[in-house]
Amino acid sequence: MARSVRRKLRQIERGRIHSAEERVQHILDERTESLASRRKDGAALVEVLPRALVCGSGRERFAIPIESVAEVLPPQKYLRVPDGPLALVGLFGRSGRVVSVIDLALALGIEPTSAEKDHHFVLLRRDHPHVALRVERAHAVADIHLLTGEEATGFRTDAVTGYARMHGAADDPSDTLALLDIERLLRPFLSPSPVPGV
Repeated sequence: MARSVRRKLRQIERGRIHSAEERVQHILDERTESLASRRKDGAALVEVLPRALVCGSGRERFAIPIESVAEVLPPQKYLRVPDGPLALVGLFGRSGRVVSVIDLALALGIEPTSAEKDHHFVLLRRDHPHVALRVERAHAVADIHLLTGEEATGFRTDAVTGYARMHGAADDPSDTLALLDIERLLRPFLSPSPVPGV
């Protein structure tokens, strides 16, 4: 008799645990549904914007995808590269690595407008070779929205993949940013690998 009572008590106890688990699951399901419906209602209002480093070279402003940027450095001393491409202006050392300096304006064929001593260096997130872009000014990291149609006009080159404006900026054509494709920009400066298949 005592065994059957204990067995019944265990079954009742298991039933309570099961009921508690069911209650917890039910609450979680209700919360999930509530959050999902809020997300659907607010989906039209929430827009995920890309982020970019906005910088200037010559009379143009450019947007470099933030995932391509490792660091923005103040003006650096560098060694000039003799007999190299015009845009490859020099080399400097950083954390035991040699970093090639490419002037953004010269790489894009536009005329610089400020003195060389004031330039910022945008250290790119790359394994090899290490490269920094010399820009006249690194302005800010900003959310940007892409332009389409007639708005999407401005400076043209292979390395420019589109146009954008900083989120919240006025619809002024002078605020248009040229979106840079870093790999396309660097392609003329990267020598092919001497090892076949690499």
